[in-house]
Amino acid sequence: MTRKELEKRLRERLASRGERWSPAQVHTALEALFSLMERHLRSDRKIRLTGFGTLETVESPSARGYDFRSGAVLKLPPRRRIRFRAARKLKRLLAL
Repeated sequence: MTRKELEKRLRERLASRGERWSPAQVHTALEALFSLMERHLRSDRKIRLTGFGTLETVESPSARGYDFRSGAVLKLPPRRRIRFRAARKLKRLLAL
């Protein structure tokens, strides 16, 4: 699902509940949500969304890589990545 599709579906969902949001209002609300999530993750804090899952940043260890052109073995530095753990409820819904 793209961001545009998410905005459209959110507008439809709000309209079905009798709420009238303009496309600009929905866009602004989602931008604010994503911005808050980004800042929270950048400061190494977890985001727990009950019934959906948890997003957190984790440090991945250094790893060995391979340069296919030269054949050299490279040492890749450690880096931060985002890990998502699905909540039990979501796992049950998706039968994972």
